[in-house]
Amino acid sequence: MKNLLLFVSLILLINCADAQHAVPSFKPNAAVSDNPFTGIKNYDLLLACRAYDNINHTVTFNVMVLKGGHWQKLTYMESVQSIPLSVIEPALKELPTKDAQCDSTYQAMTAAKLFTIDDDSKLPKCNETLDVVDGAKQIVAHSIEDGPEYRIWVATPKKMRYLYYYAPEFFAKFCPNKKDRADAVILAGLFTKGW
Repeated sequence: MKNLLLFVSLILLINCADAQHAVPSFKPNAAVSDNPFTGIKNYDLLLACRAYDNINHTVTFNVMVLKGGHWQKLTYMESVQSIPLSVIEPALKELPTKDAQCDSTYQAMTAAKLFTIDDDSKLPKCNETLDVVDGAKQIVAHSIEDGPEYRIWVATPKKMRYLYYYAPEFFAKFCPNKKDRADAVILAGLFTKGW
C-alpha cells in the first residue's frame, strides 16, 4: 500500500510540474516559417520580443525558450539609427536563468493575455478624444511620431503567433476603456524590464 501511495504521489507531482508549463491553446496568425529565430532548435515554446526605442535608438531582443521543462533566457541589444522593417535573428547571448523566475514571468504574461490578445492590426483606432481646448469642447487627435515599437512572437514547433504594437503606453492613455491596450503595456514591460 505504501508503494502504491508513493507511486500515485510521484505521478501527481510530475503532472503538477508539467501543468505549470502547459502551453495554452492559441490561434496562430503567422506561418511557422516566418519565425526569425531559426538558430533556436528543439524547443517546446519560444516567447520573444524585439523592442525599438525611437528616442535612444536602441533595438533589444529578449527571448525565453522552454525546452524539456526548463527555461533559457537570451538577449541582444545594439544602438541603431533606424530600425529595419525585416527581422533577422541577432547573435543572442544566453543569460543566467532560474526556472522559478521564468515561470513567474510566464504566468504574468499568460495573465496579460499573451495567447489571446489582439495587436494593433485588430485594435480599433482610438487616438481622438473630446477635450476642452480654450474653454470649448473639441475633438483632438492625439498622435506620436517617436514612440517605441514592440514585435512579439509566440511559437511552438507547429504554430506561431505574431503581435505588433506601436507606442502602447501612449495609446493606452487615450484609450482607458480598452483593456487590451493596458495588457499590451504589461506585456511590453514583462518582455523588457529587468531582463
